[in-house]
Amino acid sequence: MAMQSRALLGGIYRAARKLKTPSCSLLSGTRQSSSTSNGLGKLYELRIYQIWPKEMKPFIELSKEWIHLRTAHSPLVGYWTSEIGGINDVVHIWEYDNLNQRAEVRQALAGDSHWISSYFSKILPMMSRQENMLLHTVGDSNLVQPDLRGVYELDTINQGSCHQFATNKGDAKLLGTFQSVLGPTNTGYQLWFHSTSQKAVENQTKGHKEVGQATGHRRLLVSTPWSPLQ
Repeated sequence: MAMQSRALLGGIYRAARKLKTPSCSLLSGTRQSSSTSNGLGKLYELRIYQIWPKEMKPFIELSKEWIHLRTAHSPLVGYWTSEIGGINDVVHIWEYDNLNQRAEVRQALAGDSHWISSYFSKILPMMSRQENMLLHTVGDSNLVQPDLRGVYELDTINQGSCHQFATNKGDAKLLGTFQSVLGPTNTGYQLWFHSTSQKAVENQTKGHKEVGQATGHRRLLVSTPWSPLQ
């Protein structure tokens, strides 16, 4: 089993390295993030849970009380509820050095009876759907922002036509641009900060003027009380 796991991880890393230098760059005029031993730099897991409507409030209350059992194992980038672009969804991003670290975290949580009884076993029936994607950053990222207070935007953009991502949206702050490694293929993601929801809408037109329209999906996100990004 251990040999099979190592072979699987090796195959993922080899495939991911091919994505590191796509035929067209995700962001024009930006340098690639520095790599670690896996050839990709930090890895990020984007998770989206859809919660049954009647369970949304209990889910938030449970998470507020017990999420510290999870954040003790690996860094949480941000945790949000989807205001527009998804109903009763929660969106969260976790950082890992590599997939070996992620496997160790999941193994530790599986053996943590406190985590399972207090939180995990209780939230499972609250969710109608779960999805996750493995990402790596492209260009510079600024994911640690302790002083921000506002709303966030997660753009999912299909890259089949080698679409260039926006690097400027009015007074919005670009926190990170990501490329998919596992999950949807030929897909990029951008995380933006806006001072208000209204500014998030106004800033969209300025981003469109820079690079034109693209197909994909856009979510307006509101931070949960335990999210590092507020």
